[in-house]
Amino acid sequence: MTYSSKGIVLSIENFGEADRYVQFYTKDWGMISVLAKSARKSKRRYVGGLDLFCHNEIFLRGDPKDRPYLNELSVLNSFPKLREDLDKVLIAGKIVQWVKKLADTPTPMPNIYSLLGQSLALIEKEIKPEKLDLLNCIFKLKLLSLLGLKPRVDVCAKCESKDDSEGIFDLNSGGILCRACSPKADFSGSLILHPIQRNLLNVADKIKLTHWDEINFSKELLNPISHLTTQFASFHTQVKLPI
Repeated sequence: MTYSSKGIVLSIENFGEADRYVQFYTKDWGMISVLAKSARKSKRRYVGGLDLFCHNEIFLRGDPKDRPYLNELSVLNSFPKLREDLDKVLIAGKIVQWVKKLADTPTPMPNIYSLLGQSLALIEKEIKPEKLDLLNCIFKLKLLSLLGLKPRVDVCAKCESKDDSEGIFDLNSGGILCRACSPKADFSGSLILHPIQRNLLNVADKIKLTHWDEINFSKELLNPISHLTTQFASFHTQVKLPI
């Protein structure tokens, strides 16, 4: 029986003398691994769709959740301009790693599939290198929200107070602590969030990717947020993630 879905290539691994195992993030099955027979010998059979990041329509033989065979594919977008820019390749590689590490399950999560595809398309189109880090940060926060791991920064994570415009981010609590709930905390440290930083953490999951480039965020404010997001995700998932 043949099954079909749309999927994005996350990784490729050689197998035997001619075959390859290809990991896809698919719209209908989540993350799956498929065997592409003779992929290293026949370039025509898979028409250039087995490169990292390629977005394809794939046709499988066998149960999609039990290492099926890749029968054929049709390339929807190979993101050629993304591959021509090292900075873009590095950012795209990071977001793929986040998906691989945090959504590694054959469970349909079409919102994550859409987020990944849209983000790769935006990385390819972006003409300002300095905005790639912002897109990476927004992607991470959106992914965490879809996985039910959004940091609590709208109110104090303990008492739910909204009074403090500033607060210290506590990894163990999963969000902001007001001064009353952390009397022994050092509020002069780097974990104090500026109101602008706190707002980005709070609203990033609601930002439409079609309008993300309207956001301006200084590197000085963005870098701590990106590091903090990675720390938060790694702490609560026990998975080492790229910044």
